[in-house]
Amino acid sequence: MKAKKWSRKKIVDTFTGTLKADGTPMSRQQIHMLRKKARGLCLTCGAPAIGVYCLKHTIAARERMRRKLKYRRRLRNSASYVLEKQSHSRRRGPQASRGRLTRAKSRATAKAA
Repeated sequence: MKAKKWSRKKIVDTFTGTLKADGTPMSRQQIHMLRKKARGLCLTCGAPAIGVYCLKHTIAARERMRRKLKYRRRLRNSASYVLEKQSHSRRRGPQASRGRLTRAKSRATAKAA
């Protein structure tokens, strides 16, 4: 049998050899999630995080918990709603209102003709 010529280098950091509260070793998936969290990345997709998840996955988690807990009301002042509203307004930008004006003007001119 041939000996291995190449092997991936082990990551040695603060999370290497981490143990759970009961003394058993932590799984590689849990360690991977801890590393992502420490770097400020979303635990699901690896995008820059707001807290634990990126905005997309924060909204998904919020809606998932609303369904699970059968909440009907929405807490509009919570961070996920505020950030969602800010991202929508940034995405639209000042050009969105210009488009509406030009369409309105073109309709007015079409009706006048």
